[in-house]
Amino acid sequence: MLKSRPKLLLSAVCAVLLSTALAGCRGFFVKPTLTSIKVTPDSPSLQVGQTLQMVATGVYDDGSQKTITSNVTWTSSAPSVVSVSSTGLIKALANSTSAVTITATFGAISGSTTVTVGQSQTVTVTSVDGTSISLTTHPAATTVSFTAQQNGNDVTSSANWNSSNSNIISMSTGGVGTMGGTQGTVTITATTSTGSGTVQVTVTP
Repeated sequence: MLKSRPKLLLSAVCAVLLSTALAGCRGFFVKPTLTSIKVTPDSPSLQVGQTLQMVATGVYDDGSQKTITSNVTWTSSAPSVVSVSSTGLIKALANSTSAVTITATFGAISGSTTVTVGQSQTVTVTSVDGTSISLTTHPAATTVSFTAQQNGNDVTSSANWNSSNSNIISMSTGGVGTMGGTQGTVTITATTSTGSGTVQVTVTP
């Protein structure tokens, strides 16, 4: 009987060590939980007939992110205006005065963004006395409308408009710019008889 006690004690110690090891291993295999979904590009603007690939990015509780575009369910709030395929490819079908919501859903988690069709993006030159502002506009828009004010007065129609790179945006009278399809940064200038102002416009994907 005295000889068997060490064996029993050894068995008990091994059982405790094995249990502890297994508990530790389980911690390595815990899967992160999806907490939110980001849909990009954010708030794009399209013209009828244009298409754009949307991307769904999963954000997890451990801080990690992962592209899950092919794993989510895509829906459109107005499929007759903007359709969306099962892979997240949207297509503008009709002009609309209101934005269409594109949603990506995985289980109980969803994320969305809005899409406008047939609407020009508006850029405001706050003054024509040398003040500059910067913004980013989406290349899917074909026209961009600029306005200029001087001393509180709208001088958009009377100002002379110029672009530093017509391949990015070319300018015409009345502050109307036409996208040339080239990405990059362009300087738009509005000039009156008493001063001028500029705005930096960066066209990105």
